[in-house]
Amino acid sequence: MKKTTRILCAAGLAMGIAGFATGASAQQADLQQQGLYAGGGLGWGWSDHEDDWSWRGLVGWRLNEYLAVQGFYADLPPISNGPVRKNIETFGVEGLVSFPLSKQVAIYGKGGLHNYNDFGSSRDTSWLGGAGAEFAAARNWSVRTEWTHYDTRTDSVDDIGVQLIYGF
Repeated sequence: MKKTTRILCAAGLAMGIAGFATGASAQQADLQQQGLYAGGGLGWGWSDHEDDWSWRGLVGWRLNEYLAVQGFYADLPPISNGPVRKNIETFGVEGLVSFPLSKQVAIYGKGGLHNYNDFGSSRDTSWLGGAGAEFAAARNWSVRTEWTHYDTRTDSVDDIGVQLIYGF
């Protein structure tokens, strides 16, 4: 019950911040700006055995209002391999496919690959997927709320978070 409560609280916080950003958005703010963007955010992640805070930083390129490509670094909660626990640090590339609901709000799905530290001294590559919503907050600024599923060889990690994005 404790784990479920934390996840629901994190989801509620993410949606609350996104709602605030939408309510405070300026008339000139929109998500149709193309080009370079950067951002970062906090989240709550969980695996089969652990849950904890997470964070991520990203840099991307919005090709048009429907497609974007981004690279990221994320620090995720630990996974377990028997009695051994290990925090997951990962980086990768994602493609986003957006569906604009208005100039200020879009929903999106994403997929990609990530390279994470494994239990040995090596690293491993696997897939990730997720979905989210983006809200224009002010000129060049937006807020995202999203869920991401990271596959790993021994366990998988799910993460729900809020990110602040700045478009150059």
